[in-house]
Amino acid sequence: MDESDLIFINGTVLTMDDEAPTANAVVVRNEEVVYVGETEAALAWKQKQTEVIDLAGKTLMPSFIESHIHPSIYGLTLLEVDCKPTATPSIAAITEKISEKAADIPEGKWILGWGWDDSKMVDKRNPTRWDLDQVAPNHPVVLKRTCAHMAVANSKALELSGISENTPNPEGGNIERDEQGRLTGLLQEKAQGLLKAPKYGPEDMAKGMKLAQEQFAAWGITTVHCMSTQTADLQLYQSLLEQDELNVRVRPWMWAIDQNGFDGSMEEVLTVGLRSGFGNDMLKIQGLKFMLDGSVGGKTAAFSEPYLSTQETGILYNTVEEVAPLMKRGIEAGLRIAIHAIGDRAIDVAINSYEQINETTPIKHMRNRIEHCIFPTTKQLRQMKEHELMAGSSIGFLYHIGDNYLAKLGEERMKHAFPHQSFKQAGVIAPGNSDLPVNDGNPWMGIYAAVTRKTANGQVTGSEEKITVWDALKAFTTDEAYSSFEEETLGIIKPGAKADLMVLSQNPLDIDTEQLLDMETEATYLAGKKIFSKSTTRKGGSIVQ
Repeated sequence: MDESDLIFINGTVLTMDDEAPTANAVVVRNEEVVYVGETEAALAWKQKQTEVIDLAGKTLMPSFIESHIHPSIYGLTLLEVDCKPTATPSIAAITEKISEKAADIPEGKWILGWGWDDSKMVDKRNPTRWDLDQVAPNHPVVLKRTCAHMAVANSKALELSGISENTPNPEGGNIERDEQGRLTGLLQEKAQGLLKAPKYGPEDMAKGMKLAQEQFAAWGITTVHCMSTQTADLQLYQSLLEQDELNVRVRPWMWAIDQNGFDGSMEEVLTVGLRSGFGNDMLKIQGLKFMLDGSVGGKTAAFSEPYLSTQETGILYNTVEEVAPLMKRGIEAGLRIAIHAIGDRAIDVAINSYEQINETTPIKHMRNRIEHCIFPTTKQLRQMKEHELMAGSSIGFLYHIGDNYLAKLGEERMKHAFPHQSFKQAGVIAPGNSDLPVNDGNPWMGIYAAVTRKTANGQVTGSEEKITVWDALKAFTTDEAYSSFEEETLGIIKPGAKADLMVLSQNPLDIDTEQLLDMETEATYLAGKKIFSKSTTRKGGSIVQ
């Protein structure tokens, strides 16, 4: 018998394979799973150099895949002022942090921050340029909201960016003004692209990405779909791969057109002939990413009916006539499409665009996607199934910002948000995600929300859309792998699959659902190599082994 590298015994193995869901032992050789079954048979593979891992009753399962995050952006946020509600629960706390940062750097140097969320701060309002001016009048300051669809800038940043009361709103964006017509400092959607904050360099990006990878490993995540890949991002991932410092599989979706401050690369991608699937097991191109609407938090997601107590229905970036021809060019060139659509009005444009393309160019085999896809109607679900479209479901939103959604949309509409049971009944594959750094990237929070339909404040909405723990786990493993045509090798434990594995503190199928939030990763393996161990990681120390 061939020699083996690792043998896991004495635990519960959740394979995520519906045909053989559980086992007692797993054998890994040359980065792949070669045997799944019983302990005695597994130990027959043992050779002198084999490491036998006694799980001591713990649970082994495939490591997580994240279908929609922004890895390099998340890495850079780890270098910025932390304005998340856990760190800055009030505007006063934000300004205190900005004041401290301003005292540490020369006047005129930009201060960048990330993560404020008015819905979770005691003030229940957005920070303004005047708030920031009080503590940093001589430093340009830009703080992005957690949703990434809005940013607040102080007067110095607005001045250096050439933004004044006379600056017109860009198409698809809004420069907020108060009742007197004065700039508040808030820039929404495409208006953020007017800011002239300095770009990060390659060294900054590499530093941030290394920090991000450590957190991915601690969460048990070994594959991530980068949903806003630009030139610098792709260069970063390739550079880390060349240096043998890429410790997470990356699946890039190239940002298609200039939007929201991001530079589109569709023309260049088409010119060089890049196709979906190009790359290797660590770095593999997925396709093109488009964007149709904004966010619920900023009331810019596009709905048919207005937000509560308003006449606002959100911002629709493009019509079918505008976006469908662009999508079609990508599809005809062999590139899959992922298109951001949160509200039903945006989802309509996405589906109608796909339908129009399918009239002349078959798309059903491609596993094209609608990102977030939070509020599809019953009709839209049928249309998605008809064209074999996938829903990149941001189920993590329900836990993290579901309370804000309820306040802006109401209970009736929220009953049908993140409809995972309806996805299942309609036959629509819906891999889950957090949209990190928009929200915390811990997959267990999304799994918990899918199973309980509870928000962070304990509100329950749309109980009929609950799914089982098993199905929720599949949303972050096998369904995710299906999304990239890798269901035979990722997100599953069976012979021939990559040995991307994690050891859990408990069996998620055997605990009270409330305990899902407390699940911890004991160890994470990428291709059979241990990249995280809870027992050997010191606070403040490196996670990657």
